Amino acid sequence: MYLGDKEDMKKKRIMHGLTEIAGQGYYSVLGLKKMNVDAHMVVYMPNKFGYPYDKSLNIDKSNKKLLPLYILKLLVYFFYSLFRYDIFHFHFGRSFLLNKEVWILKLFRKKILYEFHGSDVRDYKLALKRNKYFPFSGDEENQKKLKKRNRKICKIADGIIIHDYELRAYLPQKQKNVFYVPLRLDIALFAPCYPQLNVEQVTIVHAPSNSDGKGTKYIIDAIDKLKAKYPINFILVQNQTQDKAIEIYKKADIIVDQLYGGTYGVFAIEGMALGKPVITYIMEDVINTFPKELPIQSANIDNIENVLEKLILSPQLRYELGRDGRRYAENYHDYKNIAIYLKRIYDGKQEPVSTRKAFENIKEISLSEGVSNNI
Repeated sequence: MYLGDKEDMKKKRIMHGLTEIAGQGYYSVLGLKKMNVDAHMVVYMPNKFGYPYDKSLNIDKSNKKLLPLYILKLLVYFFYSLFRYDIFHFHFGRSFLLNKEVWILKLFRKKILYEFHGSDVRDYKLALKRNKYFPFSGDEENQKKLKKRNRKICKIADGIIIHDYELRAYLPQKQKNVFYVPLRLDIALFAPCYPQLNVEQVTIVHAPSNSDGKGTKYIIDAIDKLKAKYPINFILVQNQTQDKAIEIYKKADIIVDQLYGGTYGVFAIEGMALGKPVITYIMEDVINTFPKELPIQSANIDNIENVLEKLILSPQLRYELGRDGRRYAENYHDYKNIAIYLKRIYDGKQEPVSTRKAFENIKEISLSEGVSNNI
């Protein structure tokens, strides 16, 4: 199944919005702009991490007193957008007006895509069945509302975008228009600092955004035990600016992300881009859908000590994993290459394929772009 027609995308005008998640909207739009595509990132409010945008509606959803004004602003911008854009790429299951206005977009023959990022689609009960380490639970009533909302989205959307196979289980099994699009990052911003082969202490870095959700307690326990046998410098990064945090990551011989989630995210990609060996938990049925050269070392709360010890004992392995990680990040997660892939989807030139095939397509783009840039 293909998405839409094959008209010249230079004539198409694209809006991403209205929620920014880990820079995915920003990097998508930035990559499209580099191809001279008319694309904009529109947000309710600026993201707390400072990701750039083209237009903010300055709508603070926590301020209930201004709700009538906010609704009016959304209505005005929605009707403006109706004549300004041809393609709407919504993030986190949110459109302008709680997805109730999408039928108007369809009436005006607009293309509509929804990109899910995690908690916006994940069924916690099913997640617990699939992943015994899954750390969260959800309010049952909210979960019912979420599933009902997403069923409607899946029926009306021209395309559903997810980052990898981990989220596929939470979409209708018969859903055909599902596109796997890897997470996006500006890899060039991360100069690789590969682990040195000769160090007096092995520096291990862990930077949890949510300690309970990342398994921090188990990581610290494992490191405390290993300190009795090996010289270890453990750095826990919290409440730091992005720039300061990256300077700390550069010093790492090993980066530990999380022990629960079942797949890898932006922090793991940043670690690979920096040329570091990365530990994070990836479920077996998910890891087999990624490219075979995925260098991430999977670990959970039951085996984190063993996985860490293996890396502590082998400087050569740390270096090789860091080198392989950098190559993996370049091949599969550079925003410029993924924007080309997104353009194919918008243009109707890319059919839905498996996760691994989608990643292979990105790598082909990466290699061809690398060749063309060197001509």
